[in-house]
Amino acid sequence: MTDVATSRPYGVLGRVLGHSYTPTIYKELAGLEYVRFEREPEDLAAFMTGDEWEGTNVTIPYKRAVMEYLDELSPLAERMGNVNTITRLPDGRLRGDNTDYFGFQCLVEELGVEITGKKALVLGATGGAGTTASMVLGDLGAIVVPVGRASEVNYDNIAQQTDAALLINCTPAGMFPHCPDAPCTLEGLDALEGVIDIVYNPACTGLMLEAERRGIPCVGGLLMLVAQAAQAVERYTGQVTPRERILDVTERLSRHEQNIALIGMPGSGKTRVGEQIALLTGREHIDLDRALEERLGMPCADFIVERGEPAFRERETAALADISKRSGLVLSTGGGVVTRDENYPLLHQNSQIVMLNRKLDELAHKGRPITARDGIDKLAEQRMPRYRAWADYIIDSRDCAANTAAAVVDTLPPAL
Repeated sequence: MTDVATSRPYGVLGRVLGHSYTPTIYKELAGLEYVRFEREPEDLAAFMTGDEWEGTNVTIPYKRAVMEYLDELSPLAERMGNVNTITRLPDGRLRGDNTDYFGFQCLVEELGVEITGKKALVLGATGGAGTTASMVLGDLGAIVVPVGRASEVNYDNIAQQTDAALLINCTPAGMFPHCPDAPCTLEGLDALEGVIDIVYNPACTGLMLEAERRGIPCVGGLLMLVAQAAQAVERYTGQVTPRERILDVTERLSRHEQNIALIGMPGSGKTRVGEQIALLTGREHIDLDRALEERLGMPCADFIVERGEPAFRERETAALADISKRSGLVLSTGGGVVTRDENYPLLHQNSQIVMLNRKLDELAHKGRPITARDGIDKLAEQRMPRYRAWADYIIDSRDCAANTAAAVVDTLPPAL
């Protein structure tokens, strides 16, 4: 390999790339510096015939457009009719491949559902991701049924597919910031054995939330993103990434992107502990009550006294819906956030939920009208079961906020 080749970067080619997890993924998998090659259509020819890059992934809208510049295709890319990985061969020729097939196959394997001979509903089957999923499922022996707005099976009559064993979402419905929306409901699909959603932000989509409520195994799209990148690394460098490594990077990236949401009794120290966690992790801290006060134009306590608790809870849920869909935050919630069932999916979709457990006689009371009205013991009787049911982790308070924060960080599984 020449000095020029070793100095050329790897990256991803697209038109508008914005925030992407892929640079982090390639760094973790192989230590590769990964560049976003944002190019307009009129610049595509110059990019493809130039020598500024060593290898590149390809995303929309160029997966087919690049093919005329390639010297050869892998059998799979030729069969699929599109390319998502381009390798510069030692003699300078360009080879197109497609690693999305492997990525989606990993999703099916991780779901762990036997699909041979079973009906699989593919939402958005005619799109790029949908055609890939349909091909993989067909190769694995599933009976693929496309679902679309104008398809024979569509979103209005999908509930009639009562014998479907698998549902796969290959549309962007439910993707950030439109979460936790879903392309359809699972109502009537009583034979479902598994749900796959290729959306990876948020970590738990609206479709996955419903699957969880119904006890149906489900998996999101982040694993597909990491797995296809791992196979692209193999194409670029010859370095094979073990399956365990792919799963580990997926899990740690997911935890890195998810919020750390603090719940617990009023006065349990959620704000101060959240501030300390933010300092330890380098994350942004948001206190839900403070954010809400900016929207209300007055302190939360004053709003509750003037307008009543039901009106306050409605505004609290609206603020939570906006904030909790974001990624990588430390979020300190109000003590009463658990009083509304609809707040749980808003938190659960993209957060690790941590309950701060503090002794009742140590809770702060000042400026808390609901505590003054109902008393600590009554609030604890009403809310403690809900805190425990919502929490992924329960952390006993330490002697100060800094030590409690350290205990939280030490307890949470490692992230990137």
